[in-house]
Amino acid sequence: MDPSLDSELRDDFLVEAGELVQRLGEQLVALEEAPRDAELLNAVFRAFHTVKGGAGFLGIDPMVQLCHHAEDLLNEARAGHVLIDAARMDALLEALDLVNAMMAALAASGDMPVAPAALLVRLQPHAARAPAPAPAPVPAPAPATEESGTIDDSEFEALLDSLYGMGGAPGAPVQPPASETIDDAEFENLLDNLHGKGKAPGAPVQPSAGTIDDSEFEALLDSLHGKGAAPGAAAKAAAAPAPAKAAAKAAPPPEATVRVDTGRLDALVNRAGELVLVRNRLLSLAASSGDEPFNTAAGELDRVADELQGAVLGMRMQPVGRLFQRFPRIVRDLARQLGKEIELVLEGEDTDLDRSLVEALADPLIHLLRNAVDHGLETPDVRESAGKPRKGRVRLAASQRGERIVIVVADDGRGMDPDILRRKAVEKGVIDAAQAARLSETECLELIFRPGFSTAAQVSDISGRGVGMDVVKTRVAELGGTLQVRSKLGQGSELELTVPLTLAIVRVLMVRVGARLFAMPLSNVDEVFELSAGQDRLLDGSLIAAHRDRALPLGDLAAWSAAAPTAGRHVVVLHIGHQRLGCLVHDVLGREDVMVKPLGRLFAGTAGVAGATITGDGRLALVLDLAGLAGEGGPWQLAPRLSPTLEAVV
Repeated sequence: MDPSLDSELRDDFLVEAGELVQRLGEQLVALEEAPRDAELLNAVFRAFHTVKGGAGFLGIDPMVQLCHHAEDLLNEARAGHVLIDAARMDALLEALDLVNAMMAALAASGDMPVAPAALLVRLQPHAARAPAPAPAPVPAPAPATEESGTIDDSEFEALLDSLYGMGGAPGAPVQPPASETIDDAEFENLLDNLHGKGKAPGAPVQPSAGTIDDSEFEALLDSLHGKGAAPGAAAKAAAAPAPAKAAAKAAPPPEATVRVDTGRLDALVNRAGELVLVRNRLLSLAASSGDEPFNTAAGELDRVADELQGAVLGMRMQPVGRLFQRFPRIVRDLARQLGKEIELVLEGEDTDLDRSLVEALADPLIHLLRNAVDHGLETPDVRESAGKPRKGRVRLAASQRGERIVIVVADDGRGMDPDILRRKAVEKGVIDAAQAARLSETECLELIFRPGFSTAAQVSDISGRGVGMDVVKTRVAELGGTLQVRSKLGQGSELELTVPLTLAIVRVLMVRVGARLFAMPLSNVDEVFELSAGQDRLLDGSLIAAHRDRALPLGDLAAWSAAAPTAGRHVVVLHIGHQRLGCLVHDVLGREDVMVKPLGRLFAGTAGVAGATITGDGRLALVLDLAGLAGEGGPWQLAPRLSPTLEAVV
């Protein structure tokens, strides 16, 4: 085989098989809850069968062997001979993990792992284990009637043999292939000889455009053997497996989609972003020109650029369901490890999210789910004694709110006790007793986001390992997002995570500090107000303002950037992680859509600066990294952080 063709086929296999195994985790967990669901069984069987077929074509024998054993177990379950209990599901999930490892090795051209003999034994349908409740059996051999169940590979091969393999089919011009499978052309030829020209007994099905749909295939099987009329009636009864309507969403037709390299897509997004900058510049020029035709043309460009920007960003979007698919398996394994009964409810899986955020949110969401399962939900006995159902409920929901995506992780567990949180914070030295006494109930709940705070009595493999909620909130803040907590004692907790719809083109608030321009991501901006006389004062060496009945720490961007001795009286109120902070600036210029460009190697790593952009009037503006800005040495500590070289540039 041509090496370039071999590489292309391998890549296609990795993409297509990867989509199948990604769904398999969710499907297998659902199958454990409903082991007699024929549609789920068929869907899971087909996924392993398809992966096995592709692996066989590429000669990946370890993957073929593993998938074949999984098929055997699932086929027995489809026939009603075994029930997929927890032990068998453990084996299937372990097989899925190994398939993923094999695919990773194939992608990296590394050593292919081999299935352990013990796993292959556990996948055997009648391996020794505790007896499971017997499902309603399907008679075997089944009589040749249309009411019988499904058929396995060997039964289907026997049917084909009886139809044409020995020359017994009407016309019989097709010769059996040397291998055990037939390709598409041979199968189409078989169908043509069986019924396409009216030669099949009964011939009730007419060909349509060279292919047949499910109902036509069912009718073909009925005409061949369902009523006893098929040649070679000794073949076992057959019925095509029903499509898994509930297990997997129907894929779009192949001709409606095209695979594009992500590098090309990113390049297109970059060009669209640069067009937005040019659009901003022309709109600024048009506004000051007084030329009506110029204004009209600029307005048309504005409309077209907006539509193009929306279309290009839409190409980057992926349904958040692709991220959610991995979580049922995680929750299922945690529940078994902790001895808890848990139902995971997924909502809003079709909500679109920028693909760059899909992977970035995986770790924060895993941590939130682990906390809900470990800390939030009680054990079945405790829940029962409290009058709750033994099975706890965790809800993972996504929705779009304006230009932001909202993801909620909620549980119906024990909830958080503000008094316990206040006491723990004092014990761990997070705050002192006087500060704790002044905290409201909401502020007590927000203590979980403080570094070093934990209510875990002991370290476990699941949580309490030193990676706290502060790390989660910081990561979310780095994505321009926020994280809020709500809880009711005895009823459960809810954490709401919001992130921008996309990171490719950012909507910012432009501000002026001295002669310099700064851009603040609007996703972190709460409001803007003008500081009145006597509203600010020094407290313990820090500048604060009384705003909305709360103390608002103020940071002077002028002092941080060495722009001017004092900033103006305009305050931009920001939420950064769990903090609510105010920035003093000279002037607030307005909102703009900008494309953030990296600073390059010379200025890489500058604290508090995410990149740069060009404003509508052609000037350079620094885009602030507000999460970094809120750290040590930021404007709230009144310590300049900009490098002299960068100061000179801006």
